[in-house]
Amino acid sequence: MLTAEAGSALQAAEQGVIEARIKRALWIAAVEELSRARASAKQSDSAATLRHAREAILLCELSIAQLSKAPVKW
Repeated sequence: MLTAEAGSALQAAEQGVIEARIKRALWIAAVEELSRARASAKQSDSAATLRHAREAILLCELSIAQLSKAPVKW
């Protein structure tokens, strides 16, 4: 069974991915981390679930923040 912290982090990661997808800013790495978090949750590994969920949350926040930046001109 997952700890409450890991469970809430997993839910927040799922919400972050949904939000980034809606804003069309979702990064593949965020989806991969969410997938790893879900797999860890199925194995009741709270530490790994928390680690992967936090990474997914961070990646979603960064992808959304990137929308407000000017595009890079090469």
